[in-house]
Amino acid sequence: MKKKLDYRGRISLEVTDLLSEVRKIMEVIIAHAAGTCFGVQAAINVAEEKRKPILGPLVHNPKIVGDLAREGIPIYDRYSDIAGLKEEGLTDVVITAHGYPKELKEELTKHGITYHDATCPVLLKWVYKKIETFDHQGADIVIIGNPEHAEIIASRTYASKPLHAVYTEAQIDALPNDLQNVVVICQTTITKEKFDSLVEYLRRTKYPNLKAVDTRCKPVKNQQGAVESLAQWVDAMLIVGGYDSSNTTNLAKISQQYLPEKTYHIDSPDLIKAEWFENVEHLGLGAGTSTPQSQIQDVLQRIVELSPTSVELRQTTKEGDVVGMDVAVETETM
Repeated sequence: MKKKLDYRGRISLEVTDLLSEVRKIMEVIIAHAAGTCFGVQAAINVAEEKRKPILGPLVHNPKIVGDLAREGIPIYDRYSDIAGLKEEGLTDVVITAHGYPKELKEELTKHGITYHDATCPVLLKWVYKKIETFDHQGADIVIIGNPEHAEIIASRTYASKPLHAVYTEAQIDALPNDLQNVVVICQTTITKEKFDSLVEYLRRTKYPNLKAVDTRCKPVKNQQGAVESLAQWVDAMLIVGGYDSSNTTNLAKISQQYLPEKTYHIDSPDLIKAEWFENVEHLGLGAGTSTPQSQIQDVLQRIVELSPTSVELRQTTKEGDVVGMDVAVETETM
């Protein structure tokens, strides 16, 4: 029986290694908090209740977007010409979970179009409020995040003066040197490593007295921590969610630090390959905040179909323990 790091990082003898030898099973361990967060679920609820055209993909998950389209809910370009929308006869629209520029909300109202705001509550009630507070205090705000992401585009409109968005050291180098009372915040879905790294670079090269405020949302922090803990001791990891999803992509990057050749980011169960499970006794599974439970279940079913051994499901808790699940699934045998 081999020694290996357990989920707390200690060297131990894995009882499940022995069980795997005797019973020929593969354990699938689902990371704590995998799947849709309260903000995404709230956005889905708004879209399904209002059943009005959506300005952009509601969330960055192809299954959710596809399901809404199949329900007959039209999806328009996020930054469609508002006057043109009015001419088409639109009276109501839904704003996506990523937020919408403040001036475009005002433009919708000006043209008599009612908007149903599905913006994530973390943005509405926390990030935007912080931006407005720091702005009123006269701070120059730098936000660490992808300048082309819808969340950042919307967030930048809640300051009365330019809010600087950066995601690389080169973008930081291009910032003005004369910013005063600098406050650094971040996109809600980036990794702690990315935030800490660029804050350190900003402080060292530009603004030594800056104030850094970590505005990552709690569900993202929980998922990132769970995936990182799990990736340190499993044999392979599946990350489930859209390729356009920032938080899901970052989960894959975290896993790749520990499993560079055995981390598989998929947005459909059809992409899973049987050879991924060769010599795998412990398979981790993480999913982004925009990944619905139905998609996770589809992935689990596909794992069962392709696995050469029986499959048992386990999950990690908030505290990092690994516990059993009520459901055990096995492949069919002849």
